[in-house]
Amino acid sequence: MILRYSLHYLIARGIPALINFLAIAVYTRLLSPDEYGRYILVLAGVNIVNLTVFQWLRLSLVRYLPAYQDQEGVLLGTVGRIYLMLMAGVGVLGGVAAGLVGAGDWQRLVLVAVLLLWMQAWFELNAELLRARLRTRAYGWAMGVRSVGALGLGTLFILGGLGVFGPLLGLVLSMAVVGLVFARRYWRTVKLQLDNERLFPLLRYGLPLTGTLILSYIVSVSDRFLIAWLLDEAQAGIYAAGYDLANQPVILLMSIVNLAAYPLIVQVWEHEGEESVQAYLARNLRLLLVVGVPATVGLAMLARPVGELVLGASFHSASAVIPLIALGTLLDGLRVYHTDLAFHLEQRTTRQLQIVTWVFLINLWLNLLWIPHMGIMGAAWATVVAYGIALALSIWQGKTVRQVPFGFQELLRTGGAGMGMGLGLWILMPRIGWVGAGIVGLVVYGLLLWILYARHKIAV
Repeated sequence: MILRYSLHYLIARGIPALINFLAIAVYTRLLSPDEYGRYILVLAGVNIVNLTVFQWLRLSLVRYLPAYQDQEGVLLGTVGRIYLMLMAGVGVLGGVAAGLVGAGDWQRLVLVAVLLLWMQAWFELNAELLRARLRTRAYGWAMGVRSVGALGLGTLFILGGLGVFGPLLGLVLSMAVVGLVFARRYWRTVKLQLDNERLFPLLRYGLPLTGTLILSYIVSVSDRFLIAWLLDEAQAGIYAAGYDLANQPVILLMSIVNLAAYPLIVQVWEHEGEESVQAYLARNLRLLLVVGVPATVGLAMLARPVGELVLGASFHSASAVIPLIALGTLLDGLRVYHTDLAFHLEQRTTRQLQIVTWVFLINLWLNLLWIPHMGIMGAAWATVVAYGIALALSIWQGKTVRQVPFGFQELLRTGGAGMGMGLGLWILMPRIGWVGAGIVGLVVYGLLLWILYARHKIAV
């Protein structure tokens, strides 16, 4: 069932991801490195606030909706009321921030950021509601409209002379359209009021996640701010382009597995036995590795040609960070989408917060130490080390909460297939080009997986 739903989400998230991938190519050609750097910094700031204020509510909704199926309206009423209260709070703080930065582009960027935050939080809350209900088609429709609308409008606005404001306004308008449809279809009959019986479990589970999410996101984006501070905004833009190019394909494939697996695992946890839960968790790990390893190997081996194809000429130096960021993303995906499930299922999210706190401190120290001497490569190495430590701590601490399988045989199988793929790419690229080598490499990976899994009657 996980594989079937994963295929649904592959379409639901795959097409928007390709559009987002295209957006990198378009925006790095239409915007200067300075403009692209400001665009990335605004997005990073919005995402930090979004994760800080709203993400715990979305995760709580997915975690508790299966447990409150008979009283879904009451749960949604509580969630909706909390959302409106949080939205009002960030609006006030955003207005204050706009006043403090003074007149100019950054004041206008802060005001646009507030609008973007409102729309993004509402869009993602409803996307998680669809995910919890296993409404894959509606989920895919919403994602597609947002991505197509954002790129189309953003490009038109840039060509119309709006510069860095173009892609931001494109995102705002595209999500506003989808948000209106959500409000009419899913919330029109919901009574928005707080129910204490539903509120306290949401707070107990969700609030520790706030700190975890803040620190996790800071680990992933703080390097951009530190590069802008220690080097300059142009280097931050170049690093961000390479980071996104490496991060998005790997995290997309792994998140597709998580989108399908996590709601099913929660439902099994609530309504079936331990044996079923362990079977779903084992399948989850297997699929994460099967899709994550070839994406990481492919990006690492094809970093230069892919970077030169996708990125504008001013951003070609970003190819150097792609292999390290791809590896770091794989490590982080295994933690977030698998080993951390121990804390979610047992509602012990404070353990997660402790792990990420240590990783945040280590990542910050490594960035401050390495960026001045190694430039953007120092930030890339810090990412790999921080995420590797995070995964190790999650495995160690998770065993004290609940047993989540992390089979080293799975690592050996997929790792061996990945090494075979990498060897094939290395041998064939000088002879048949990177496109042909990439296709053959995927075939080699598939054959090795068949040998290591199917011939031993292990279901992927």
